[in-house]
Amino acid sequence: MTNSNRQVGWKNIVAWGSGDIFGSGASTIIGLWMLYFYTQVAGLSPIEAGLIFAIAKVWDGFTDPIVAYITDNIRTRFGRRRVFILFGAPFLLVFGLMFVSGLDFTYYLFTYLLFNTMNTVVMTPYSTLPNEMTEDYHVRTKMSSCRMIFGQITAFVVTFIPGQIMAFVPDQAQAFFYIGCLFAVIFTIPWIFIYKYTWELDPADLPPPEKKDTFGQTLVHLYKEMATTFQLKSFRFHLMMYIGGSVALDIFGSLFMHYMTLVVNITPTQGGTALSVMTAMQFVGVAIFTWIALRIGNAQAFAIAIVLMLTSILYFAFVPGIENNVMMIVLIGAVIIGLARGGIYLIPWVIFNSIPDVDEALTGKRRAGIFSGVMTLGRKVCQATAMLIASIGLQAFGYESGVETQTLETTNGIYWLFILAPTCLALLALYGALKFKLNKFNHAVLVEEVHRLKAGGDKQDANAETKAVIEQLTGWEYQYIWGNKMAKKARGQSSI
Repeated sequence: MTNSNRQVGWKNIVAWGSGDIFGSGASTIIGLWMLYFYTQVAGLSPIEAGLIFAIAKVWDGFTDPIVAYITDNIRTRFGRRRVFILFGAPFLLVFGLMFVSGLDFTYYLFTYLLFNTMNTVVMTPYSTLPNEMTEDYHVRTKMSSCRMIFGQITAFVVTFIPGQIMAFVPDQAQAFFYIGCLFAVIFTIPWIFIYKYTWELDPADLPPPEKKDTFGQTLVHLYKEMATTFQLKSFRFHLMMYIGGSVALDIFGSLFMHYMTLVVNITPTQGGTALSVMTAMQFVGVAIFTWIALRIGNAQAFAIAIVLMLTSILYFAFVPGIENNVMMIVLIGAVIIGLARGGIYLIPWVIFNSIPDVDEALTGKRRAGIFSGVMTLGRKVCQATAMLIASIGLQAFGYESGVETQTLETTNGIYWLFILAPTCLALLALYGALKFKLNKFNHAVLVEEVHRLKAGGDKQDANAETKAVIEQLTGWEYQYIWGNKMAKKARGQSSI
């Protein structure tokens, strides 16, 4: 289906949203359990585990922009976006192979790289579909919210079920193998419905594909294309929000079990319960922050979520040393951070659906694929950076794999890493939110102007309000928008 005039109904919204069963589910398992599995079950040292995440990001830096560029320029009878979903979805079953225990570093590196590649192949085109299916701001918000609802339900399930499996299967190696196989299947199924109930822009509405003479030229070109996304003022602040918030939460999540069991001194089962409560409250947080965003704006809602996260970090800083009702106190903190996570994960993806519209005003092109590629790569870099920081920190503080009791130096190091690293990154995200200006009102002005220019309107006829909105959102003077080549000479004039 490639009819851009179709109306997006609830079956389309639900089908597309189900993609985050994989997106959020796999990310949650990797963020909360992967470091634990590598260091406590597979027998890797913290530095080996961190090296896997770091190498994977170098690889993603190569594969992600290639997929993003191809999805913008390929033309097939299956479309330019969904053909990747058709090809890549069956390979997501490789997820289960990552949780086979007793093998060496090379095996875990290879399976992680293979999974990340397939993740890129499906998630990059997937994220562009709302931008192609509808221009309606509210429909896009509903699609993103539906995606996040699926994501938060899945986040709870993938946090709760592993704990239950480990409770019934004493051998952790066997338990993780069951976990990997189960979710490999669950993560693959939704793509059947995504492919059936989504569509892309009509081929007649697409610009001709860009062609380069050699692979090297193409590679250079696509990296340049990715670099040009940072010329967009709104996108720079958006990335500040997205990366700051995501890395803060990923560090918090990757160290949560270490912090609970080694610093707060509760059992792994109790720590798993706190994780389940946290992810359950994410679902509530998505609903709450969807409501808040629709009423006061996305950036304002995101800022509230960040403040809530900072409150929870401060709360957890005072939990160690408490002797009475420790579990109840931990669960209260889990509720607070869970609500914050819902908003922090939701809002950047709601915003993203409108970022290509701002870019189109500047460049005159529909480049959702490139922006999706930057976001997909950014998300992976976020998670890998968090894992690497956590891994290096554990190694530096003398953490010993598989040992239940750590030294005082190690537990003190975990305490400060758990508190300070997420706090600094959350403050970065808060700054981005305070500077971000795109909202539903100026978005409507921008889209109307883009339509006018598409229809052959003269830039000279734009009124002062429209010019001011375009300049505020793009960061460029109005005379340089709509693909004006003279803008290349004025790059130095765009500033934060």
